[in-house]
Amino acid sequence: MLRLQILKNRIHRPSQRRLKSSSSFIRNTFINYFKDNHDHKHIKSSSVVALCDPTVPFVNAGMNQFKGVFLGVVDAPCPRAVNSQKCIRVGGKHNDLDLVGIDGHHHTFFEMLGNWSFGDYYKKEACQMAWNLLLGPYKMKPENLLVTYFSGDAVIGLQEDSECRDIWKQIGVPSSHIKGHGARDNFWEMGPTGPCGPCTEIHYIHPDGSLTEIWNIVFIQCIREMDGSVSALRRQHVDTGMGLERMTALLQGVPSNYDTDLFRPLISAIEKNSKGAAEYSASYSADAKLAHAYRRLADHARMISVCLADGVFPSSSVNLKQIMRKSFKISSEVFQHSNLLSILYDEMVTTLGDTYPELASKERDAKLIIDHEKDSYNQLRASLAKKWTNLVKIHPEVEEMNDVDLAGFALGYKEFKESMSKIKSTVIPGEVVFKLYDTHGFQEDIIERIAKLNNLEIDKKGFWKLLSNHKARHKTAFKEQSSSKGIMFDKAIQLLNENGIKKTNDQPKYDFKDLDDEISFDPLKSKLVAILDEDGEWLDFSEPSESKPYYIVTESTNFFCEEGGQVADDGLVDFNENVRFKVDSVFKIRDIVFHKGHFVLSKDSDVYVKRGNTVVLEVNADRRRDIMINHTAIHLLNAAIRKVLPNSVICQTGSNVTDKGFTLNLSVYGEKLSQKVVLEAQELIRQTIESNALVQTQVIDSTQLSSESGVLTVPGETYPEVGLRLVTCMPPLVSKELCCGAHVRGARAVRGVRVCRVRGAGGRAPALHALAGRRALQAQELFCRVQKLAEVIELADSERVKGEVSSIKRELSELCGSGGAPYGDYADCLQLLEGLEKRATNKNVAALQAIAQAEVEEACQEAIRGGRRFTVHFLRCSYLMQSDAVRATLETGDQNLPTLLMGCAGGVVVATARVPKEMTSSTFTAEKWLSCVLPIFDATILPATNDRSLLTHAEMSATKVSLINCEAMVQDSMRVAIKYAQSHIKDLNNTDIGDKEQSTQNRQHN
Repeated sequence: MLRLQILKNRIHRPSQRRLKSSSSFIRNTFINYFKDNHDHKHIKSSSVVALCDPTVPFVNAGMNQFKGVFLGVVDAPCPRAVNSQKCIRVGGKHNDLDLVGIDGHHHTFFEMLGNWSFGDYYKKEACQMAWNLLLGPYKMKPENLLVTYFSGDAVIGLQEDSECRDIWKQIGVPSSHIKGHGARDNFWEMGPTGPCGPCTEIHYIHPDGSLTEIWNIVFIQCIREMDGSVSALRRQHVDTGMGLERMTALLQGVPSNYDTDLFRPLISAIEKNSKGAAEYSASYSADAKLAHAYRRLADHARMISVCLADGVFPSSSVNLKQIMRKSFKISSEVFQHSNLLSILYDEMVTTLGDTYPELASKERDAKLIIDHEKDSYNQLRASLAKKWTNLVKIHPEVEEMNDVDLAGFALGYKEFKESMSKIKSTVIPGEVVFKLYDTHGFQEDIIERIAKLNNLEIDKKGFWKLLSNHKARHKTAFKEQSSSKGIMFDKAIQLLNENGIKKTNDQPKYDFKDLDDEISFDPLKSKLVAILDEDGEWLDFSEPSESKPYYIVTESTNFFCEEGGQVADDGLVDFNENVRFKVDSVFKIRDIVFHKGHFVLSKDSDVYVKRGNTVVLEVNADRRRDIMINHTAIHLLNAAIRKVLPNSVICQTGSNVTDKGFTLNLSVYGEKLSQKVVLEAQELIRQTIESNALVQTQVIDSTQLSSESGVLTVPGETYPEVGLRLVTCMPPLVSKELCCGAHVRGARAVRGVRVCRVRGAGGRAPALHALAGRRALQAQELFCRVQKLAEVIELADSERVKGEVSSIKRELSELCGSGGAPYGDYADCLQLLEGLEKRATNKNVAALQAIAQAEVEEACQEAIRGGRRFTVHFLRCSYLMQSDAVRATLETGDQNLPTLLMGCAGGVVVATARVPKEMTSSTFTAEKWLSCVLPIFDATILPATNDRSLLTHAEMSATKVSLINCEAMVQDSMRVAIKYAQSHIKDLNNTDIGDKEQSTQNRQHN
């Protein structure tokens, strides 16, 4: 299809715009013309998020939201439709990013005006409507228009579309303004296979003879088959597209799209808010870097604003994050104003807010994300500076890529250079390309720049094959599938297809009975259509072995495979009374559900199984019930967190639902999670459970989805065109999510939700792990048990309290798991348990300390009763105490008696000496007395304190000793201390010595 550049080298002159040629007038005129004059239904633009199309990162054409209609998988919303569709072309086949700002008509975001006929009118009406609009409301002159049509193509075996040519002649277009072209320009195809057809284009002829395509009208009348042949469709459709930006430039008489009222307000805002940058020159010369920057930032601001308003998150869209970083770089480095994106968002609300009201309604959310990403970008640039300097020293050529803002660039580039030095090839292998893409996060354009920088080619075919295999493994969660086994599964699926089995009917997995809140599941009878051994070999019949795994496929199944974040079912498949198959895991490959497991044989007699047997499938009912409860609970928690944090922007990035609990992964911009937030969310869920809010599941298709508001989706996920399951929880806590999982029908079945752990609570990407159903009640029961224990702790035996605390901790750990910090009621409970354990320990310490004090008092009194002038004592119960408690005890005793006390707590020896002031002498002080035992323990005297003198009070440094040698060391030290005291205390009676020595010998052995 022709697309010639819009006069980019013309000198820019302000021009008088035509009357009523504003972009709003052009858009509204188009829509009202088809709606009012030709009975079309106005279909609002879909989001730029390609929910049901995994082949594109964004909606990139007006027909995207009707793709399912053309493919014949969904019904048309109406016979005739008209709209203005928001489109983004970044990444994939249609990638205009590198050309943005260089010329006057390439954009990342644009609007596509279109009208459609779904099996209603066809070529004549479509051409006539288009011509009348251009010559009528748009007041274009017929002599300035040229039309093209499909002139046939021998390769695909299609003849000239003479019908279209003749229609244009009948309308009045002269033959000189009708041109025929081949399939390259005038045959439209959706993809390698699928709907296709000839098209006709309307071009504007500029005074210099150059052409600008303004309208493309596609006649979808064929289908491309797998073998490449083209055949006729049963129903014929019309799909047209007119680029608003291009048409606005023509009708406003300006030289490029950037001179229209769609871009000029943005460029003016950049001029007004920039610091030190010259005014916009509108130059397209190669050296007009500043003009390029103006245009690029204006374009990117439009794309970013629309994405954020449509709920695209930088955390889940690499393309959006990349363009935001490019914009921050231009804003700060070229225009010296880091907040330009937020200012330009305001301009977008002004220029497009009436047409797309979500721009205004999501303004606060969008600016929160912009501010956060700006801060993250600044942090990234700071961290990259040093890495970049070191990289350039090693690889100087990389200086040309200094505009790349990628955290893993330095490491990835080093590994790339090391790999290529070993390979010595001029082609970068697919494996190396894939590692750069998957491990280091390099986008394709960056990899292509690296290849060009190093004069290398890229093995794109090898890369795409690896990427395709990676995505396939990810979607099926079939981690054990090796390449050889994968081939066997492909062969099995091919045989099934040849036998008429195109897919497994897994709709029975949603069937269950709910009677008085009792959920039950009926067994399912089905035909066995495939048996594969552990190597994936096809078996028509087999004598099963209990010692190795098998894979079986049935026509229908009531087993869930792992998808939508929900774990797969397990259960049994009954072949007969003697043969059962225990299902361990379930997975899906290309719509075929495989059950993996082991046979269980009840008799030794010969048994065999064969394809075609009727079997009975029974899921593990208790486990499935818990999974369903947890899946509904995760929806409630998702909704509750959003309600409790109304001033934050929250995006679900993933989830994991099992029978034991669930994990909800979020991206949070603004106010972060806290203990208070979690507890408030739990209270909202409790109220919802009490009211037994209804949980409804509605099956819709992609066209019906566009009319639903407030539906939550997981960014980056793609959904089918048909069979979409919309799960809605009714007030008081409203939740609407697309979800293929299993759910209960009423909130009362959830019974309770307890968030027990949160990983990264203070960051932007928290992960909440929670319990629901019976496990949540078990946790609540334990929480209550702790409360009761706290009420009676003063009456309970300390050891019993410690045993109960240990038991509760163990049970809670088994319930709540590990990973992440304790949160919510669980965190409060653990804190209370720690307090109870400490109180029980303190109770023991206090009792021991009382015993120790009594022991010291008794030793002093015994010395006094025996007429002795000092005492040396080892505290017997110190082995059961903490060192701090022992040290405190040593401070007690008779203050009028010279006393040297020692204790050993946990292998740490402490000692103090105390001498009344009136009994000190030049040879007998507390310091000198205690010093005599220091060599035995290799210890020192602690320095004196302000209120104590070493004359009267000395303390030995705490010293670690072996418990094996402790008793002998203590006895030695006591002998030394006694002899020193006997020799140095003034007026010591010799008669006292023998008694003291005998008494101390007894204590030494205690």
